[in-house]
Amino acid sequence: TTYQDYGRKNLNHLGIPISGIMDKRNYILSNSLLKKDLNSSVIEFAYQGPLLKYSGEKINIAITGDVNFTIKRNNNLLNGICYQAYTLEHGDELDIISTNKSVYGYLAVGGEFDIKYQWSSCSVNTKANIGANDGKKLETNQRVNILKINQDLGIKKLDYLNTKIENIRLIK
Repeated sequence: TTYQDYGRKNLNHLGIPISGIMDKRNYILSNSLLKKDLNSSVIEFAYQGPLLKYSGEKINIAITGDVNFTIKRNNNLLNGICYQAYTLEHGDELDIISTNKSVYGYLAVGGEFDIKYQWSSCSVNTKANIGANDGKKLETNQRVNILKINQDLGIKKLDYLNTKIENIRLIK
C-alpha cells in the first residue's frame, strides 16, 4: 500500500526510475469520480488494502478496481461497491479487504494527502526509497493526513453512504 500518481518522467538518465501507478484506467476513474485533477495522488494497494479508521469532518472517497471493501459506521456494516463515491464521517472504519480478479485497487479522497513530492511526483518506489512516505509502504498504525477536505471538487457533499454520483458514463 503506497501513495502513487502518474510518476516521474525523463529522469532515467540520472538513474531515477519512472515509478507511478500500475493500472492507469482505475487510477483515472478514482480521481474522476471525485472530479479531481487526473494527476492527484491516490493510495494504491495490491491484493489487500488497509483498514483505516477515519477521524475528522466528512470526506468523500472513491475506490476503483475489482475490490471487496466495507464501511463500518456506528456498528452498521455496509458492503461497498466500487466505482461509486461514498462519504466517511468521524469514527467510520474503511476496511479494504481484498481485490478479486485483479491485482491493484485505488483509494482517492476528497482532499489532498499531506505528503512530500520528489521531482514533481509523490509516487513511491520502495526499491529506490524515493517518493512520499520516505519511499516506504504505509505501515500499521501510521497516520494518513489529509488537507483541503472536499474543497473545490465540483460535487455536492454526500450525506449517506449509499449515495451515488449521478450522470457518470463509461465508454469503452
